[in-house]
Amino acid sequence: MMFGLAHAEVPKLFTQKPFTSANIAEAVNRYVAIGEVSAVKELQQLAAQDTDENENFLSKGFSVKERAGWVCRILYEPKGHDPLRSPRFGELALPEKSMPADKWPLYPLALSGSTYVVLKQGYTADGTPEELAHYLKYCKNNGVFRKTPVTVPTKEQAETDIATFRQSAPWQAIQWQNNDGFSYPMGEQMTWAFINGQAKNIADEPLASQNSKPDSATLSLR
Repeated sequence: MMFGLAHAEVPKLFTQKPFTSANIAEAVNRYVAIGEVSAVKELQQLAAQDTDENENFLSKGFSVKERAGWVCRILYEPKGHDPLRSPRFGELALPEKSMPADKWPLYPLALSGSTYVVLKQGYTADGTPEELAHYLKYCKNNGVFRKTPVTVPTKEQAETDIATFRQSAPWQAIQWQNNDGFSYPMGEQMTWAFINGQAKNIADEPLASQNSKPDSATLSLR
């Protein structure tokens, strides 16, 4: 047990490097179930342990803080019409200037149908990265903690939702080779392979929580 958390209680999203859209939804649903106070405490504890220099199961090959940020993007919904800002953990290799917040309200995530996907992982340094505690405080002050669980997609559902996502107007509008002098000649192919893997790597067997209540929105991209 670390920081009062049993390994079995920690969502797979924070214990193993590979992840899927189902893992994201399962993590979100755990925190919806335990409530905001406990969720914030646990996410902060996990992120704090990730910065520990000791070798442990939470600090190998991925950033727990980054993944906690993904969960926050779903756990907190805006109070008004404007989307909450994304975490300021650094820069991602994406042409952000062609990805405005009104079209990408969950950046660096997106929702298509009932499936959440991560567009890119692995921040590069950009000044002093925001601490998770600061971002959680921002979310609490400007957002509303989710009260209902999200759907844990099956492999079939996720593949269908992701195929729809690729045809969406926001995705088609991304300028991979025209971003003020920066270009991403392999950006779409590499990003798409990363996103597609989040569906195809979902286990084929039925998920215990796949019947969780779905979000009211069928497509978050406008």
